[in-house]
Amino acid sequence: MDVMLELTQENTLKEKVLQENLRVHALENRLYLPRHPEQTNFFQSRVLRNFLNQLDRHLKDSPSSILDLGCGTGYLYLPLLERGHTLTGVDLSDEMIDVLQQQVPQEAKSRSTLLAMEVEAFLATEAQTYDAVVLSALLHHLYDYESVVNKVCAKVKPGGMLMIFFEPLRQKVTSPVRYGLHKSLARLDEAVYKMDMKLKRIPLLEEDYEFSDYQRRFGGIDPNRLVELLTVDGMETLDVEKYCSRRYGIPAFISTCVLKTQNTFNLLARKKGGRLE
Repeated sequence: MDVMLELTQENTLKEKVLQENLRVHALENRLYLPRHPEQTNFFQSRVLRNFLNQLDRHLKDSPSSILDLGCGTGYLYLPLLERGHTLTGVDLSDEMIDVLQQQVPQEAKSRSTLLAMEVEAFLATEAQTYDAVVLSALLHHLYDYESVVNKVCAKVKPGGMLMIFFEPLRQKVTSPVRYGLHKSLARLDEAVYKMDMKLKRIPLLEEDYEFSDYQRRFGGIDPNRLVELLTVDGMETLDVEKYCSRRYGIPAFISTCVLKTQNTFNLLARKKGGRLE
């Protein structure tokens, strides 16, 4: 009886996380990136460009078939389209898919397929495999990211690539002094951000992320655990990049390069088998 009760509670919580993500991302819609300058400032833009370059270097075929899970309004999707790849994008938000559809250039529409669908449902029904699968800021939204990682790896062709980007880094504090400076700079960054959003008349959704950013409740995602999961699923981790993300580029640069603190990570892995480089 206790097992049945626990299972019922778990399913209820999982459904709540999913519904909250639907609700919050409907609110985000076309203002998602303007509301999240931490993804578009000069520091993060350089991180993104360099990581996409690294992905391209490892891809066996160019152009390649790429699956973008949790594509949102096109943070990874549009740059990869610009690089000539063939993209399939999946996102649970109809609103975000509509916004992205409008941004796909006419000359790239034949290489673009967009689906408004919950990621786990897509993974359970999609038979196709891809040269690469990319995820940006997806895992921390999931109730059980570990089981999803297993299904994601199954969509990567042998010798293909997996790119996990912009996930909150779960780690222990090793230097209280450095951590204190890190938090002080974060508070200043957030204060400027709130004034900026007010001036731009972009409403904040601070109280709406409690369940939609579910893994942040536990401090984020542990990349070491992720590497373990990927190894079991036949993936070879090539790079784990750690850095500090901030709303604006200068605080991100100072935190990462001066204070040497980190709160975000990216990961690149290759599926074993297939033709090696």
